[in-house]
Amino acid sequence: MAKNNIRSVRFSDEMMEIINQQIGDNFTQRFERMVYNCYMLLPEKERQAERLDVLIKEKREELNKLQDRYYKGAKFLNSLDARLRDLNYLFDAQL
Repeated sequence: MAKNNIRSVRFSDEMMEIINQQIGDNFTQRFERMVYNCYMLLPEKERQAERLDVLIKEKREELNKLQDRYYKGAKFLNSLDARLRDLNYLFDAQL
């Protein structure tokens, strides 16, 4: 397959390392694969990120509700404990 789009581009060493990590027999194949994957996979990754953001928001709301229940329960138990101490004091005072 003939490639008519010949270009000269300069890359940083870091970018060269990223390109060289791609699958391919030569630089051109690795570079094309990287660009193609970014172009084709980015929209799906963005959709996944949006779904995860929604899920995180839902889980945070659930956590907040559970925390509220915990603090209300702890407050109730502390109140019961105080009342039991008062009853024990009154009971001991009658003996």
